[in-house]
This record gives sequence, structure tokens and C-alpha cells, in this order.
Amino acid sequence: MAQRSHTSREAGGPGPWGLPRDFWLLWAAAAVSGIGDGLELSAFPLLAAYWTRDPVLVSAASVAAQAPWLLLGLPAGGLVDRWDRKAVLLAADGCRALLVAALAVAVVFDAGSIGLLLVVLFALGTAQIFFDTSVQAVIPAVAGPGALVRANSLLQGSSTVLVQFAGPAVGAALFAVAHWLPAGIDAVSYLLGVVLLSRVRGRFRPSLAGPSRLAGPSRLAGPSRPARPERTGSSRHGVAEGLRWLRGDPVIRVLSLATVLLGMGSAAAWGVMVLFARHRWHLDGTGYGLLLTASALGSVAGSLVAAPLARRLPERLLLTGSAAGSATAFGLLTLAPTAAAAAALLAVNGLMVVVWNVVTVSERQARVPDALTGRVTAAYRVLAWGSMPLGGLLGGALASALGLYTAVLTAALLLALAALLVGVGRAPLSGGFAPAAREPAG
Repeated sequence: MAQRSHTSREAGGPGPWGLPRDFWLLWAAAAVSGIGDGLELSAFPLLAAYWTRDPVLVSAASVAAQAPWLLLGLPAGGLVDRWDRKAVLLAADGCRALLVAALAVAVVFDAGSIGLLLVVLFALGTAQIFFDTSVQAVIPAVAGPGALVRANSLLQGSSTVLVQFAGPAVGAALFAVAHWLPAGIDAVSYLLGVVLLSRVRGRFRPSLAGPSRLAGPSRLAGPSRPARPERTGSSRHGVAEGLRWLRGDPVIRVLSLATVLLGMGSAAAWGVMVLFARHRWHLDGTGYGLLLTASALGSVAGSLVAAPLARRLPERLLLTGSAAGSATAFGLLTLAPTAAAAAALLAVNGLMVVVWNVVTVSERQARVPDALTGRVTAAYRVLAWGSMPLGGLLGGALASALGLYTAVLTAALLLALAALLVGVGRAPLSGGFAPAAREPAG
């Protein structure tokens, strides 16, 4: 049985919702870092437009923030499986604090440029890869095997509220007051994340123990002494091992393929949604913003109901139902007579997406051996993120050639295929992520 990451001391007694102190410190650190991410979503595009009117350079700001996942996601996962993951989290937030603080100083002294912003965004995206991958690898150790769905629901909920709701609105308001202010407060949020993470007890080195084969589930073990991380002959070999495990495990392989379909379908629909909303319901920018708000509200609801649903429903039914629910919502969107009906459907879609995310992340954490968690997580996320640009291009091409309705219906079809792929699978799922029998402490 493979052991997962553990701390050198206990993670603390049960706290709110039965989760230990160290989980809440990790959650709070991720939340305050999420505030910074939300500020960046609105303030940095505004800063790009302040420094240049070239639409190519302005759009390059978005690409610079996302490109690291495709270029560096896999090797970053391999490094996370070699290093102490708490140290990675501290370094990632520390680097982000320094980067945005330097950007704020450049703005104050009028020494910035679009080139500087692109470099900072690429570096921030790189740090975020290490942060996000390490957080997912540490959660099983600080939350415990029986609370994965609950823990991931809380993380999804705080991310939705802070990154999608509060952060962008506050970032735009701060930018209107002073162009340097969003980056300055962004730096403070990351520094606060460093303080909170430093209070998490123990170390989180990948365990030396590994799976007896490259496929098949592994369960969580109890705490033991810190072990040195597994060493592989080369970084490239380590990345390949994670890819082989992902391909060899029947459940994670199917969930990866389904996530690719969901990513493509969602991106295809959202890529043309602003045009569809204008054509179908004659909405202006404010009206379209309300549709986005409805979707985000559904996401918040999804983070609240995911754990109770996972306790009451078979996991395969929950996953199939959430994918099928999203497909149905987008399909009915083409028939929605009013913008209010469309908002309700997009709220349903937001709920279903979060339920899918919470359950699939928890399933992955329950199955993947600790020594491979970073690599498998990074490979999974590279597939998910990489499918979105393809879906966006597909949606735009279909809308141009065959019309907006065809693009949205094709998106619904891709989501329905994801539901079918999971529904007909035969490999057993973890079934509620119940805690496994604990091994004695070393």
C-alpha cells in the first residue's frame, strides 16, 4: 500500500466541519492567494490596455498567464514529487509576492511596459502551477482520507467567491483609484499566504513507498516518519512514469478523457456565449455580466451540495449526472425564451461543473500513490487546460461556418459524450472515499 504525504507531527485535532487545524491553515492560505488571483483577472488586463492599444499585445497578456501550463505543467509535476511540498507552496507564494510588488513599484515610478507585464504574467503562471499542484498533493495529508470531498468542496467554494466574484470587482475598483494599488494589495495577499502556510506543522515530502504496479488504486495510510522522496533516473523519466500511471489506471484514464470532452465543450459554448446572448436575447454588456453572475452563483451552490450528494449517491451516478446535467443545460439554452431562463440554465451548469470537479479531484487524490501525485495531477490538468483552447477554436469555427446555434448544440453533444463515457465505464470507483485501514505509525 502506498503511503501519502504526511506531516512529521499530527495535523491537529478536529476543527470546524471535522477538519483539522492544518487543513484550515492551508484553506486560508489558498483563499487569500485566491484574492490576489481575482484582483489580477481584472486589473492586469486593464494595465495591459493602459500600456498599449495593440489588441494582439493585450490578448497576449491572457496567453502569457496560461501558457506555462502547456509548456511547464508536466515537468513541474515531476519536481513537486521530488521536493517538500510545503516548501514548494511557501516558495510559490513568496515568488508571487515579489513579482507583483516589483510590478507595483514599476507602475508607481512610471517605469513599466507591456513587455514587463508579459514577463510578470508568465512568471506568475509558472508559480501558480507549482502552487496548485502542491495544494492538491497536500490535501489528503491535512484533511484525512474520509474528508476529501468536504475539503475540496470548501476549496472550490472559496475559489469561486474570491476569484470569480469579489476579486475582479475589487481589482477594477482599485485600479480606478490608483493603477499600482491592485498589484500592491496582491503582494500583501501572497505574503499573508506565506505567513499562514508557515504555521502548517511538519513537512510534506513524497513518501518513498510506491505502488507495486503502475496501475490500480492506492489508499491513504496513517502518519509515519518523513521519508525521502522517490528518486528517478531523470526528470524526463519521472514525468513519463506519471503519464504511464495515468494511462494505466482505468478510472483516472476515463476521467481524464471525459474531462477533455467537458473542457472542449464548455470552452466551445462560452467562447461564443457573448455573441449568442446578444443574438438570442438582445443582451448588452451589463446583461451578459448578469449571465456570468448566475453561472458563478451556481458554482457556489455546487460547492455547498457536492459533499452531501457524494455521501448519498453512488459516485458513478453523480459523475454521469453532473456531466449530463451540463449537457442538458447547454442544449436547452438554444430554446430558452428569455434571458432569465438562460440565467437559470447557466446556474445549473455552474453547479454541475463544480460537483464534477470536486468528485473527480477527490477520486484522483484517493487513488494516485503519493510518490506520483504531483506528476499525475499535472498531467491531468495539462489535458484539461489544453482542451480549452481547442474547444474555443472549435466553437468559433462552427459559429462562423454553421451558425451560433450549431456551436452551442455541438458543445452540448461533447458534454453528453463525456457523460456516456463515464456512465458505461466498468472500473470500480472509490465509492465515497471512505478512510482506509491505517498502518501503524513508524
